[in-house]
Amino acid sequence: MPGALCHLALLGGVEEPAKPSAAAAPAFQPITADDLVSAKGHVYPLLLVRLALTWITSAHSSYRAAALIFTTLTGLGIAVGPCAETIRLWLLRVGLFLLRRPLPAYTDWVYLLDLTIQLGQHKCLVILGISLAQFRRSGCRLNHHDVHVLSVQILVDGTAPIIYRHLVEAGKRTGTPLAVVSDHGNDVLGGIRLFRADCTGVIEIYDITHGLAILLKRYLEPDARWDRFVKACQQTRQQLQQTAGSFLQPPAWRQKARYLNLQGHLTWANDMLGLLATQGDTTLAEQLGCSVEQGKRWLTEKLGWLREYREDVRQWSYFHRVVKATEEEIKHQGLRQSSWRKVRRALQEDKATTERETRFLREALKLVREEGAKVPAWQCFVGSTDVLESLFGKYKDLAEHGPIREVTANVLMIPLFVTPLTADLLRQALESVHEHDVHLWLQQNLGPSPQTKKRVVLATSRDLQGDPNPA
Repeated sequence: MPGALCHLALLGGVEEPAKPSAAAAPAFQPITADDLVSAKGHVYPLLLVRLALTWITSAHSSYRAAALIFTTLTGLGIAVGPCAETIRLWLLRVGLFLLRRPLPAYTDWVYLLDLTIQLGQHKCLVILGISLAQFRRSGCRLNHHDVHVLSVQILVDGTAPIIYRHLVEAGKRTGTPLAVVSDHGNDVLGGIRLFRADCTGVIEIYDITHGLAILLKRYLEPDARWDRFVKACQQTRQQLQQTAGSFLQPPAWRQKARYLNLQGHLTWANDMLGLLATQGDTTLAEQLGCSVEQGKRWLTEKLGWLREYREDVRQWSYFHRVVKATEEEIKHQGLRQSSWRKVRRALQEDKATTERETRFLREALKLVREEGAKVPAWQCFVGSTDVLESLFGKYKDLAEHGPIREVTANVLMIPLFVTPLTADLLRQALESVHEHDVHLWLQQNLGPSPQTKKRVVLATSRDLQGDPNPA
């Protein structure tokens, strides 16, 4: 049996070495003798628990897919693998354990705070914590495993007093934080201000990514030429996607955070303008399967409209370079009083050529200068909530496996994204948090699930109708 489990780990649990990034999952921990035993009162070895949860949180497998993998490996010494519901309960119990376990005794906590909205009436408030010393030791670049999930709250009303109350509860666990970083959503910012009224030494920092997105929106949303450019890109994509020239189609347009997704479209536009300048060649004709003259006509017919936007694309590309230089400084070097000067220095060779570009640069630097002024001299602080946005994005990707697009019990998987899963941790979790604890937490935070509500309503309806063939 141990040999079979080790072989199973090699099949599914060991990940390729990856370059650290904000989205990187904790590496799969080495297999130990403790992995081959079961938690008290449990049947399956801890290695199987670890594999199942790793497949879900790192490989984005669904519960059913993870269960199916085990059923296909019965020849390795596993008589019967865990079912999907068993794996789901493992995840919820471990997630609840991680939310409740004691936190490190840091004196330099910084909070990252955000409120996500999905379909349905619930919102999910997540508060992450990071030690400022750890942030600086990691080179001011946050990965998932650098943060601690301090609070996951499912809310119907995310008002400022409610946000304030949960910040106070987090403060009871960690002590007063040094700073709180957020995207300045109205309710979130209101809650932080109430919190700072009690704790006057707390610094409130505006997430640089969101601040730059708002700045871009202010410049691009009223721009009629930008609107026409986006629509023309979408039309061109539709025209080319099922043709021989599909390899030149623009990228798909993302509706969410669209003002921070310019790079793909601007890169495409600049590449196509370069191609139009050469009028195509034999290589293009070969890829299209036509003559050189036909290729030139095709290029002008399908992409010639871009020439009209040459100057606009140049200006929008400048906006984008300002944004990227600003983000790179804050996300790689931390937020400092001197950050705006470093951004300006990084852009000194990239001169603004119009009054509009000069104004955009001035406003971007003003944003960085105002936020950097909040930081004590000669220190650096966290200036972005990107690591939290990354966790939300990962949760939403995994939630798409479910039949209902609402905040559900699966929010308890968020703490697993930032925690290396070891045999000892899993044993503690499964032995101290039981199924009843999970149901109680869900009842207090979520109430009846959408499926339960539907069953109750339909059952009552059938009873009233006297349905002779109830489902």
